[in-house]
Amino acid sequence: MTPPSKGSPRIPNPQLELLDEEVVQILSAKTGAERLAIAAGMFRSARRMISSHLRNEHPDWDAAKVQGEVARRLSHGTG
Repeated sequence: MTPPSKGSPRIPNPQLELLDEEVVQILSAKTGAERLAIAAGMFRSARRMISSHLRNEHPDWDAAKVQGEVARRLSHGTG
């Protein structure tokens, strides 16, 4: 890897997200059940966002088609 030019920030892996230490402390204090509830809420939110996007992009699709595509995207990680 080429070293960055002087004055530019070095990002070792732009794909890696670093958590703020305060967030790490807050999440570490949560029980497994609380962390699971947070993850489940994030999954529901993602499902709603994908569903909304698909209904907007494909107004001709019925609910079953939209939900099938939502499931496909969530299960296979397809954008």
